[in-house]
Amino acid sequence: MGKFDDLKGKYAEGYRCIYKESDNEKGITMHLKNFATEKIDTINTKSDMEIGQIEDFLDKLEEVKKKNGHDCHNL
Repeated sequence: MGKFDDLKGKYAEGYRCIYKESDNEKGITMHLKNFATEKIDTINTKSDMEIGQIEDFLDKLEEVKKKNGHDCHNL
């Protein structure tokens, strides 16, 4: 299972990306929080393909959020 699938799974569990860091050497790190349980998790990847998938996923969620006033992880 890849990091993109991990992220989608975390969103299905109720986690949301609260902070994203990008670094040429370290790749991308997303800090996730489940506000219902107050648990925090981190996902990191250096794969350009996964970074592209993750960026696309988060961008689509942001579009849905702007349109509907809330996010929807079932894209």
